[in-house]
Amino acid sequence: MRHAAEWWAERVEELSRGGDARAVARRHGVNERTLLWWRSELRRRARDEPPRLLPVIVRPTAVARAPLTGELEVLVEVGDTRMTMRGAVAPEHLAAIVSASGRRC
Repeated sequence: MRHAAEWWAERVEELSRGGDARAVARRHGVNERTLLWWRSELRRRARDEPPRLLPVIVRPTAVARAPLTGELEVLVEVGDTRMTMRGAVAPEHLAAIVSASGRRC
C-alpha cells in the first residue's frame, strides 16, 4: 500500500519524539529503511521550501512610559520560538534574527 507524504510526515513526527525507527516501522507495517528515507526526504523538502511570510501585528501599548526616545519593543514568534527585543533595534538586525530563527539547527 502506498502512503502520501502527509502520512509519512506523521510517522516521522512520531520518530522524532524519541521513537525507535524499527519499532515505529513495525507498528505501522512499513520497512524501517523506507521510514528513514522519508525522514531525510521530508527534511530535504523543508529546506527547499521558500520561507513563509508571517503576519505582523502592530498594537499600541497602554503602558505609561517616559517620552519616546527612539526605543521600541519587538516580539518575534516563529514556530515555538519567541523573542522579545527592547531598545534601538536596527532593521538589519531584526531581519537577521527573523531569518535565523526559521532555520533548523
